[in-house]
Amino acid sequence: MKKLLAAASVLALCAGHAQANECTNPVQITWSTIAGFYTDAMNQFVASFEKENCAKVQVINTDNSQLYNKQVIEMVGQTGAYDVVTLETAEKAEFAANGFILPMTEFLAERPDLVEDVAPTLRSITVEYDGNIWGLPYYTYSAGMFIRQDLLDDPIEQAAFQERYGYPLARPETWEQHRDIAEFFTRKAGEKLKGQMLERDFYGVGLMAGPFPDIQDELSAQLWGMGSDWLTDEGVVPVDDVEKVLAHYVGLLKFAPPAALTVTYDGVMNQMRDGQIAMTHGFFLDQWPNAVKTEESVPGAVIAAIEAPGKRAYVGGFLLAVSSSSANPEMAMRFVAHIGGPEVQRQFADMGGATTLMSVLSDPVYETAERRPLNGEYKTLLQVFESMKGFSSNLFNTPFGAKIYNTMHIPLQSAAAGQITPRQAAEQLAADVAAICGGPCPIKR
Repeated sequence: MKKLLAAASVLALCAGHAQANECTNPVQITWSTIAGFYTDAMNQFVASFEKENCAKVQVINTDNSQLYNKQVIEMVGQTGAYDVVTLETAEKAEFAANGFILPMTEFLAERPDLVEDVAPTLRSITVEYDGNIWGLPYYTYSAGMFIRQDLLDDPIEQAAFQERYGYPLARPETWEQHRDIAEFFTRKAGEKLKGQMLERDFYGVGLMAGPFPDIQDELSAQLWGMGSDWLTDEGVVPVDDVEKVLAHYVGLLKFAPPAALTVTYDGVMNQMRDGQIAMTHGFFLDQWPNAVKTEESVPGAVIAAIEAPGKRAYVGGFLLAVSSSSANPEMAMRFVAHIGGPEVQRQFADMGGATTLMSVLSDPVYETAERRPLNGEYKTLLQVFESMKGFSSNLFNTPFGAKIYNTMHIPLQSAAAGQITPRQAAEQLAADVAAICGGPCPIKR
């Protein structure tokens, strides 16, 4: 059913709340989503939706590494197996352009507040495409970076840094400063850190340089910061720019733990909590509740969530969209509005979730000391969204974005591992992208 909801249908569905106590034949819908905290935290909200709408929601949990492929198979086959799908930022254009999901423009016109409350940058990147709204985001993994503020504030370290580099030790505003700080804090066992003898090696930066897509998320911060993108407006990879940022990244590896070539975000968080690193690269701010636990495991540690150098970093979120083969698209759209709406998002925030709504992110209640362990990144998220206002990546505006995103880490990681040069990796990426798109990639905003 590809016809958009009429206003009468929307009003009829609203009657579900009044009839909740009399529900004898609930409408069945399935939600395909990522396994883990992202979904576990939503279980109680699924239950409240079922009660209010005379519905029964089957949640299908899939490992994130398999979610895209499984959803594509069902969408291509139009099997109706999923009513609501969960999409990462790079997947939106493909699912929309191929008719896999239904536009929710007309449905959400009845509740414009739901769309308007989403951070504008996030709204543009995650839900808008080709003149339509394709759902609502319910979780953001937008990035800034984490740093050991106690190291920056230590007088001994400040004096030594000033003497060595000729400028004050502070939060990095450029990638060159970030590199200097990474080099400065890389120490061997037996050397001192904050005046104390180190019993093991200490590293200046944690990197997600393992064979996973997160490596391009890190690199996006620097690539976007230099005014470039993974795809030009002509739909091709800017080889020189990619080579430049990748060469800089490879140079950082000597200041990172050896495990950098095998880990993704959880490995970097383990390194920080274990007291092995001074800071991250561009990093997912939703990991704040994990990062801040460093203050419990490392004596004297103080963690800060800040914007990445250049005030550019990866921006994205999980989009809930309705399958075009859904047997119950009206109820599926109501479910999307429920999970992405302010009531659920506020409860999600109370649990430490990285909400997508400005009304929640900017609520002073989340700025209190009591809320810091769970929501201490909210202020930085607001800064990121402000700094990224008006930004758009062509990677997210081509129907081939998902296929590119899910394979581009291969040449990038090969360069990080020293198997090929940054130039060879950039050229290989350009060739791979051209093969995926059959030439220059089409771009549509």
